Amino acid sequence: MSEKPIILHLVSEATGQALEAVMRACGAQFQDAEFALRNWNLVRTRVQVGRVLAGISHEPGPVLSSLTSPELQTMLRVGCARLGVQVKNILDGTIHFLEQQTGIPAERHPGGQYVMDDSYRRRIDAMQYVIAHDDGQKTTDLTRAEVVLVGVSRTSKTPTCFYLANRGIRAANIPLVPHAPLPAGLEHFPGLVVGLTIDAHTLLEIRRSRVGMMLPGRSIAAPGMSETSVKPYIDPVNVQEELLWARRLCTRHKWPVINVTHRSVEETAAAIIDMLEHDGASSILPAV
Repeated sequence: MSEKPIILHLVSEATGQALEAVMRACGAQFQDAEFALRNWNLVRTRVQVGRVLAGISHEPGPVLSSLTSPELQTMLRVGCARLGVQVKNILDGTIHFLEQQTGIPAERHPGGQYVMDDSYRRRIDAMQYVIAHDDGQKTTDLTRAEVVLVGVSRTSKTPTCFYLANRGIRAANIPLVPHAPLPAGLEHFPGLVVGLTIDAHTLLEIRRSRVGMMLPGRSIAAPGMSETSVKPYIDPVNVQEELLWARRLCTRHKWPVINVTHRSVEETAAAIIDMLEHDGASSILPAV
């Protein structure tokens, strides 16, 4: 690990998500380096670029940019050269490549990816759907769902559904409770159902954290839980049996299963999207 973090300025004309995604992907390849990020978002005028340059002057460091305006790009590049810092625009190579392939010059207007078009409205609709169908709500009406996630408590069903919604996918999630009957809407759901599972030890730690067992003698408190219901919730043997029961249930219904133990929410969602694009033909079976 480097002794001092590298100050890295991220300059975006929009929300900065593209730059942050690139930085997460690339920065992960440098485990011995530490980066201190400075975010400059919604930079769309010369005055705003001037403020960015003033900030860079105060804390000198390399610059990653996603500006598309040639005028603002030039101003940022000249200013950085004057300050003696390097600047790299992450979009230039891709835009140039696409111009070559299409034979069409890029429009280069700020925030072009953020428009209130059908794709945007689809994402909003999907988000509203997830909220209405989270954690077993409205299980009698799953007709508009594109995918239903099932799993025992604390297997990342809700965050995965919200990530899918951000990709415009309507996802419902239903908790699996041992030996409880499945909701009628799930029993007869014709689309893709995906089971999420997790390593028993990891699940146990997550559940213990949830019910507040960090300090000895501390009273157990979790929403909707009594002392009696909490005990099996965090009992190691019960947790293992719960996971085995859920796995067998998914096998019986031929639902593909994803083990989320070492997967980020993004990776889990990517696997589900791949299943949707291939008619749910894939099956990722965990070792439990």
